[in-house]
Amino acid sequence: MRPKITIAIPEPYLPLEEYCRRTGTKIDTARRLIGYGKLPIKPKGDQKKGLVEVNMAALTIMALSGYDVSLEV
Repeated sequence: MRPKITIAIPEPYLPLEEYCRRTGTKIDTARRLIGYGKLPIKPKGDQKKGLVEVNMAALTIMALSGYDVSLEV
């Protein structure tokens, strides 16, 4: 039987600038990753401009999906 591990994501969304500061990623690189679909962001709806927020929950799931784990959300 596999043990259950709980992962808490204290900030499910981070502004792009804060994500870059914390990870050391250049803003231009992060924007390219968003364009390639490699860095998930919060949907903005009809807005074309505005705050871009990185979806940390989706990023965590993407990181875990490469391993033999079962995920429950």
